[in-house]
Amino acid sequence: MSTSTVSASVDSTTKAIANARIREAGATPNSVIRDLWAHIASTGDIPMYDDSSSRRSRKQTAMQRLEALRATVPSGTPLATMSDSEIREELRNRHV
Repeated sequence: MSTSTVSASVDSTTKAIANARIREAGATPNSVIRDLWAHIASTGDIPMYDDSSSRRSRKQTAMQRLEALRATVPSGTPLATMSDSEIREELRNRHV
């Protein structure tokens, strides 16, 4: 069977988070995309995802998670003293 490459542009932060969650589930980005394409090809159904959350509520949730993470970090570690933008930059620079 021949294969083709599928590509898409995704926000860097979204990609990093999704890659981590995909790995946690024991999958790979390729397997997720292959499964999605196979599902669409065999059923004709394109899954719809609930996007009822506003950007503001997603940002608030992310900030709450960040504060919860900071609360668990021992004092004296680099994360404990980093600003929000420094943490975002650190996560962007990781190969996730």
